[in-house]
Amino acid sequence: MTDNLDPLDQDPVPAAARGDDFLAPATVEEANALKFASAVSLILAVFEAVVALLIGSVALMAIAIDSLRDGLSAGSALVLAGRNRRLYRLAAVIVAGLTAVAFLWIVWIGFTRFGVGRIPNPWLMIAVAAISLAVNVITALRLRVLDVGDDDVRWTWKQTRWDFAADLGVIIAALAISDFAQRWPDLAAGLLIAGFNLWGIWKLVKAMWDAETLDLRERV
Repeated sequence: MTDNLDPLDQDPVPAAARGDDFLAPATVEEANALKFASAVSLILAVFEAVVALLIGSVALMAIAIDSLRDGLSAGSALVLAGRNRRLYRLAAVIVAGLTAVAFLWIVWIGFTRFGVGRIPNPWLMIAVAAISLAVNVITALRLRVLDVGDDDVRWTWKQTRWDFAADLGVIIAALAISDFAQRWPDLAAGLLIAGFNLWGIWKLVKAMWDAETLDLRERV
């Protein structure tokens, strides 16, 4: 993030906002990538959640929450570019905390009443996961510009680049459902996706805490 433009209104960002205490403003290329990632991820999350509710799929609900996290993270990085770094880290931790609760909810509903007594339609699962896979690959490619940007915002790229693995997991689960005519592959995929994301959320929160602690030490 190198130039001095606010990605939202293109007004010059004050010189102070280019110091170590502030996120570097996004370049036009980075801003466009973040806008794309935020918009398509949020739309994808709604689409996946609606289908998940209709067919009772835990795995689809898990990737819907994953998409929601991506959309909120990209949006936070865009809105807070050029602002105080501590504010961005706080926003990142809040998003991580909310989605962690959502993934724990996935674990709970997987063992309670959600989807119990019916087998999710495997072909709808494959169709939705294939759409999600295509969107996530395109999004990850566009967000590659962040890999050489601000260290904090780079987490937006890091948490997006492996989303396609969850989509492949849903496809594999759907194929298993079609073979065994059982609900357990969907449940297993949903729990694995939730567990993997909870691990990633822990890494993000730890990284933000370590970065904040280091900054405080340097000020002292």
